[in-house]
Amino acid sequence: MDKNGIKLLIIEDHNIIAQAYKRILSSLPNINFNIEFAKNCDEAVVKIQRKKTQIVILDLQLPISKNERFICGEDIGLLIRKESPDAKILILTSVTDQARILSIIDEINPEGFMIKSDIESTDLITAVKQVLNGQKYYSKTIDSYSNNATINGITIDDFDRQILYHLSMGEKTKDLTKHIPLSTRAIEVRKTKLKTLLDTESDANFNLVKGAKKLGLI
Repeated sequence: MDKNGIKLLIIEDHNIIAQAYKRILSSLPNINFNIEFAKNCDEAVVKIQRKKTQIVILDLQLPISKNERFICGEDIGLLIRKESPDAKILILTSVTDQARILSIIDEINPEGFMIKSDIESTDLITAVKQVLNGQKYYSKTIDSYSNNATINGITIDDFDRQILYHLSMGEKTKDLTKHIPLSTRAIEVRKTKLKTLLDTESDANFNLVKGAKKLGLI
């Protein structure tokens, strides 16, 4: 492999898919990639912090980190923006929930965003070329969603996902401050917002978690 190639990190927990990406991109003429892989959040964090990368292909559904700080691809995307602000992020995912996608666009603003079921191998090649040339590439589903600014005026951010995750693990609201750098009052406010978005009137955490899982937020 050309050590002077474009540094590409593929973050994908299914090896067959990751290797397929590699084969497709290795076929591009006149472009050499120096490719590395990460199959979970822990591996991704190490590689992102160890060296700068130029482009990242990022899946959203990843095994969480051992310390539970990074629970999904969104968290890894935010880390990339912090550690390598010039890196191009191309998200490839099976997630199709509109609220989650709009939240990711608002928080991370990826250069590329594609639903796996939308694309063929040629689309991946086109997307990578455009992203490397400073353009954006969103697949048809993402384009249709991003034409709408919000859903009911509500966006899900990183703290909201952390709240939903820890509630799904059986944590009580009063204990969430151990995991999330917010006051109990701030967490309660966010829970109220989430109840509105998820259309649940019950105060039970079970119903909130159930609604979040239905929308693919956790």
